Amino acid sequence: MTERKSFRGATLDQALSSACAGLDARLEEIQYEVLKTGAGEPVEIEAEIDPVAVLGLFMSETSRAGGLDVTARLDVREEALEGELVGADVHLLTASGGRGLDALQYLCNRVLNRRLAAHLPVHLDSDGFKTRRAHKLQEKAEAAADEAIRTGAPVTLGPLTPAARREIHLALADDPGVETDSDGDGFLKKIVIRPRRRR
Repeated sequence: MTERKSFRGATLDQALSSACAGLDARLEEIQYEVLKTGAGEPVEIEAEIDPVAVLGLFMSETSRAGGLDVTARLDVREEALEGELVGADVHLLTASGGRGLDALQYLCNRVLNRRLAAHLPVHLDSDGFKTRRAHKLQEKAEAAADEAIRTGAPVTLGPLTPAARREIHLALADDPGVETDSDGDGFLKKIVIRPRRRR
């Protein structure tokens, strides 16, 4: 999270302008608390960038620019900043195995990486989509592992997003009969499942 910093101005508006300039943020992206104000004295505030506000603005502007009916309910949890996506166009993000959803989650994390020195990871979902996808990917991974062991030849899945690849790797991490590798460049890569070499 960001470190709270102090800013001053002759008025609250001037103090807030100073905070926005000092934090390189828009007014809608900061949280602030008035520390000192009085007749004839400068106004002093403490302010910081609010990651929920940053993401809320980014996602609303992205949806508006794309003409999409998608909104996010953002909630700060102990281990992650979780966003539940709702709206008539969410199916466009969950199609093709959730590539759009994973891409949006990746962008949200990149946005916060550029704005904050440290932040909770962003996890986006919609109506339990990722849980259902994890079960399907686990079944697909196990079937591919069985085929690789049966035929003695590598089996390739994908291309898949980083989140989907992670599910495949985790599903087969403890399988003594196979090993997994990512193959390719960029956001979408394939996973190669090959029989484990005997030593």
